[in-house]
Amino acid sequence: MNLQISLGGDVIQYLGVVGLLKAFDEAGLKDIQINCSGFSCVPVLLWYYNKNTAYNMITRMWEEAFKAFPSASKPSLKELAKSFSILLKMQKRIDATSSKEKIMEFVDKWIPEIKIENIENLKIYAYNLKESKEEVLCGNSKEAIAKAIVYPIDFSPIDSYISLSWVVGIPDGDVIIYLDWDKDIQPQKATHYLLISTFSRSFELVKQKKAKARLYIGINLKNYRDISAISKRFYVSGIQLISSC
Repeated sequence: MNLQISLGGDVIQYLGVVGLLKAFDEAGLKDIQINCSGFSCVPVLLWYYNKNTAYNMITRMWEEAFKAFPSASKPSLKELAKSFSILLKMQKRIDATSSKEKIMEFVDKWIPEIKIENIENLKIYAYNLKESKEEVLCGNSKEAIAKAIVYPIDFSPIDSYISLSWVVGIPDGDVIIYLDWDKDIQPQKATHYLLISTFSRSFELVKQKKAKARLYIGINLKNYRDISAISKRFYVSGIQLISSC
């Protein structure tokens, strides 16, 4: 099988991608390339570093990730709209130094230090605001992950990089695996319109990428907090992909 599998990453539930990788491993799939963005890059990197400890690492970091990335914790516009503080966060300037320190504190604790180039068949994507383009990151894994998971509502860019998932939704690929957001919201307040305008572009780009892909697998979650259930849902998606191909 020679496939490029692309993963979204705009919410922390993508940490459950470790289940997808377990399905691939059990099936003996090796001739695949993973194109990750945002939070999906964390479990993918941990898996390639040590697949035997990856799931344990994810479960240990889970609650801390909710606290570190509050605005990226719920794939639902309704849930996001409940927090009026989002509007204030997007209007005020985020201190770049303290923002980077917070992200690096999380990264230094959970991400092993390796060279990305040493991992075959892995592409970590982020968006370069200065160049206005998506890029495949290389070099130090901690620096790469820090750039890949920057969520603009909570953090300022790191060296002009933010999560690719925030801008274009997902990298191109033969297979698209994407968490389907709950987009059912009737705008009534300023925060509702702000959220819709913020996410509508990336949702439309995801739609276009899905149409071009050979296969699209959408994932709907009933429980956003249970990492075990989320990982199992990704595992099932992996089995679905294997069966389809």
